[in-house]
Amino acid sequence: MNMSNIKNILKFSAVSLFSFLVVVNEIHVAQARSSSSIILEVGNGKLIELDSSVTSAFAADPKIAEVRPANSKTLFVFGTGVGRTTISAVNGEGHPVGQYDIVVNPSQYAAHQVKEIATQSSGVNYGSRAGQNGLDLTGNAPNPENGERAWEMAKDQAGKADVYDHVRLKDSTQVNLQVQIVEMSRQLVREIGVEWQNMNALGTSAVIGLATKNPLAALASSQSSFAFLSRFKIGGKQTTLETIIDALAQDQLVHMLAEPNLTTSSGEPASFLVGGEYPIPISSYNNTVSVQFKQYGISLSFVPTVLSGGRINLHVRPEVSQLSSNGAVSFGEGNASISIPAITVSRADTTIELGSGQSFAIAGLFQDNTTTQGLGLPGLGDIPILGALFKSNSFQHNQSELVIIVTPYIVKPVSNPDLLSKPNDHWSAPDDYQRVFQMSQTGGRRKGIEKNAGNKAEERIPSDVGFMVD
Repeated sequence: MNMSNIKNILKFSAVSLFSFLVVVNEIHVAQARSSSSIILEVGNGKLIELDSSVTSAFAADPKIAEVRPANSKTLFVFGTGVGRTTISAVNGEGHPVGQYDIVVNPSQYAAHQVKEIATQSSGVNYGSRAGQNGLDLTGNAPNPENGERAWEMAKDQAGKADVYDHVRLKDSTQVNLQVQIVEMSRQLVREIGVEWQNMNALGTSAVIGLATKNPLAALASSQSSFAFLSRFKIGGKQTTLETIIDALAQDQLVHMLAEPNLTTSSGEPASFLVGGEYPIPISSYNNTVSVQFKQYGISLSFVPTVLSGGRINLHVRPEVSQLSSNGAVSFGEGNASISIPAITVSRADTTIELGSGQSFAIAGLFQDNTTTQGLGLPGLGDIPILGALFKSNSFQHNQSELVIIVTPYIVKPVSNPDLLSKPNDHWSAPDDYQRVFQMSQTGGRRKGIEKNAGNKAEERIPSDVGFMVD
């Protein structure tokens, strides 16, 4: 083998070795560029060891994760917020050395602490898990007090994070709500004066007396002898003037009482409505008319939450509404007109806390309206003394007051349904003899019901709440 062949072999070996090193380096770079997932919790960190030296490292979102070099070949990554981001590391020549996907979950430390403390203190196996929005508390509490205690522990451990209470009661507590809605409304009307009418069709008489809703109809149906002004001529034409002495005094007192009674489980809403719905026509773009219905009457909605010590947190919303011609809106003309009534509303919306059997009152919903109106002939009505014959005035005073009394009770179902009475247990339809000769609206007692009044207490519902059966 000559010297030239040896040189060629060495040259070929050097080229092959260089190519091998380049391929190995490319493979290493490719591996460094491949992403690996690292899962952390907020506040926790992890060391990442690399195969080559690193000169700089950075995170795509520092709010989720931060990265710092521990040494030339080690990075320290720690989670700062819940989410997902990417960290990358490069060498002195700018080539990537490593790239990682970082997933940061909420810290479970508080959740583990809550679970351990709540379970040890109450003997109930609670569950606790940290979510993105806060701490979720789960489990089945034997009573409201136990569940309330676990929730307070969770709040202490969670710090600034929100705690979502998903604890359910093994035996759901039920709350009965008795509401008394009482409204007193008084209307005072006073009218006095003289009304002059131009009445060609009613003859020559005048009527003196109590005014009616339609005085013209009263005049048309009678010819009074109290005429003091008959026909006279104005401009060559005969005209008849009629006068009415209007004297009206009216007092009206309205009493409304409603006693809705609702029962629901703790934390669940319940609603009640006694009234009706009236239609409201709504015009559409294609000249069609649709109808929507608006509720009115006496309504009640509430959400009770049973707390420790038998306390009840109560969000209650009573409302009393009725149709009114004041403020009504009319559309169209003649027979095609449509009148939509207005609604007068008295509403309360409040949240309070009280014990079972305790009551609170919502008062002060008071209205006081006064209306006066005067009518008269121009000029003549201003004459002293005699001007009273040519004018009239009316006075109307409206007062209303609404009082709402709310009483919640913690109740339990009755095991024996035979102990419950119904409103019609003591009633039966009368026969002909009872209806005609005794003028009775009720018959004898039904079979199986004792006539002895001493057993009346045993026929009542064995609780503080329920139907009115007297």
